[in-house]
Amino acid sequence: MAKEQILRLVEDAEIPSKVVAASNIEWGVLVDAYLLSAARVGNRYAAEVYLDRSGRTSNGMTVITPEVTQVASKNGFVMVRSICQKDHYVIVTGQS
Repeated sequence: MAKEQILRLVEDAEIPSKVVAASNIEWGVLVDAYLLSAARVGNRYAAEVYLDRSGRTSNGMTVITPEVTQVASKNGFVMVRSICQKDHYVIVTGQS
């Protein structure tokens, strides 16, 4: 097994199973990141981020989204889109 394949397996082990499930759904757009333990703050969310497409944040880091609006819901997951319509996030789990 190549070193890159081994590193990828280690990285995948750090990704929660619910994030994997949400990432296997066809959302119709590129998803910029998946959010866990998302807490709504006005029109934004503070959450743990996973699979950040930009590569600027590591899995499990806390982020705050730009202002967003809900655009879709599938299998218990919610997609939100930034007001500027450039970013799409999937809320995997929220805080009650």
